[in-house]
Amino acid sequence: MKVKVSIKEIKDEIDQIRKTYPKLKDDSAFVLWFLRAYLADSEETARKSLTGITGDKGVDAILIDERAKQVNLVQGKFHLSLGENSEKRNDIIGLTDLGLLPWETKEVLRAYYSKLDALVKQKFEEAIHRIRRNGYDMKLYFVTTGRCSRTICKEAEERVRQAEGPVEIFIIDYTQIVLIFKDYLEGVAPAVPTLSLRISSEGSVQTEGVIHRFDSQKQIESWVFSMSARDIGEMYRKAGIRLFARNVRGYLGENNDINKAMAQTIRNEPENFWYYNNGVTIVCDSAKREIQGGQDYLRVERPQVINGQQTTRTLNEVSSNKGSILARVIKIPRNPGDDDDYDDLVSSIVRATNWQNAIRPSDLVSNDYVQVFIEREMRKRGYQYLRKRQTKSEARLLLGGQGFFQVKKDEVAQAIAACEFDPSLVRKGKEGLFDERYYRSIFSSRSISFYLSRYWLMRQVQSVAYGYPERAYAKWLVLNFAWKKLSQEIGSGQAEQKFRYACEYEIKKALNPLWKSLEDIFRTTLAFYRLKRGKGEEAKDVSTFFQLTKLNQKFEEFWTSNKNTHRKNIEKRLKKFRTALRDLEVEA
Repeated sequence: MKVKVSIKEIKDEIDQIRKTYPKLKDDSAFVLWFLRAYLADSEETARKSLTGITGDKGVDAILIDERAKQVNLVQGKFHLSLGENSEKRNDIIGLTDLGLLPWETKEVLRAYYSKLDALVKQKFEEAIHRIRRNGYDMKLYFVTTGRCSRTICKEAEERVRQAEGPVEIFIIDYTQIVLIFKDYLEGVAPAVPTLSLRISSEGSVQTEGVIHRFDSQKQIESWVFSMSARDIGEMYRKAGIRLFARNVRGYLGENNDINKAMAQTIRNEPENFWYYNNGVTIVCDSAKREIQGGQDYLRVERPQVINGQQTTRTLNEVSSNKGSILARVIKIPRNPGDDDDYDDLVSSIVRATNWQNAIRPSDLVSNDYVQVFIEREMRKRGYQYLRKRQTKSEARLLLGGQGFFQVKKDEVAQAIAACEFDPSLVRKGKEGLFDERYYRSIFSSRSISFYLSRYWLMRQVQSVAYGYPERAYAKWLVLNFAWKKLSQEIGSGQAEQKFRYACEYEIKKALNPLWKSLEDIFRTTLAFYRLKRGKGEEAKDVSTFFQLTKLNQKFEEFWTSNKNTHRKNIEKRLKKFRTALRDLEVEA
């Protein structure tokens, strides 16, 4: 699903933020979104960074990033159009002047602080302390849905160069906002603004430096060079898990066979690691080679490791000064309107380069827009939707200590396929559901109720099947039939909310009639199996039988026949379930 961004989509996001935080005005809500999309590791961190008070001298947010060791000052301007409003010189230059303050005299700082709100003053004092005493870098961000003239931008860049320490200004106008918003919708949030990749000198190993390639037709620029194993691990320490947002998998864990072998190599044969490992592939929006302190670096903007997450994470845990690794950096130009080309190219690189740990069809859709949408919407309801293959401990790290129901992507696919299609499709395997023939039909809805209602009914069916081997084979047919009977009562609206509430809290007075109904439906399906499996040597075993196609249609015929002895009892219990669900009161 391709994502197109207009001011309407951005305004809708701002409106959603203001519903959650009604006291925020549009500019502050816009800055909160930018922090979450670009700089902050969590919404809570972003929210606490807002100044949100008049008299803040043009600073809408002060974010101190402990991991990256930098102070971020943000000023935002939200307009109800893209690129139609020109920003004023004084607003931009006013922000650049703040980049000079950390090295000013006490008198100048005291005069500045006197005009600040007490809370903002405290935040600014802490920021300056980190810069002066702890060596933090300072980053200034002027973000707008309007446009900024190149003349003003160059003046701002020249002005911050007068600072006595490391200060940079980033003027992000509507063209970049569109790209950042698209990344945000696709789950690449928060972004990694910049990283400096040190080009390894290889010690005793002779190298010819960097291989540089420029594709004049596609305007794609690439660099290939060696990096030390320690520096590769350092990328993760600085950027965190957001460095792998475009990767189709999560971390597979230190107990994964390939990861264990990598760790053993870097411990025992660090000098051979370069030969054994495929290296890392990084895509970025911009790259520039520069000298810092006599060292050769490639400075990359908005980098993403699309191949080599397992290597990077392993080298973060186990590293060596002697080991080195091959790095490939690809700068792919991005402009509004060429999104499809960019997405297709990145996806192709991902497929082509990730082969050591095999890529599955379900991996390839993990960054699809609808998967990110489901993840975000489920999180609002207290669920962690696992759209990427990763270890459970890795998934728990993303929760930040909060309690969530964990829901796997493949489980949701099974639930929908069994409810909506021939249940034999599910018996063919989970990965087949992510084949392009079925994926768009399964994940077709923009309603979270669509997914959760079917998921929770599947969970109830699985619970009743547990401990009975024959039921394990029949469960998808049972789910298909139960959904047809109950979809009107549990599929959407308040009824779905009540059903979900009953399942989340295991409210037995509501679920007992459902469980008893499902018990009898299982008995009915197994009676159907014994009647239809055949006789003698041609009789089908239970596993083979429930793989047959169109069983759901044949079961419907059996259901209405006089051979079905459970029908009246099931209908009676389903009626009790509907009544119990209707009478259930959901606590706010």
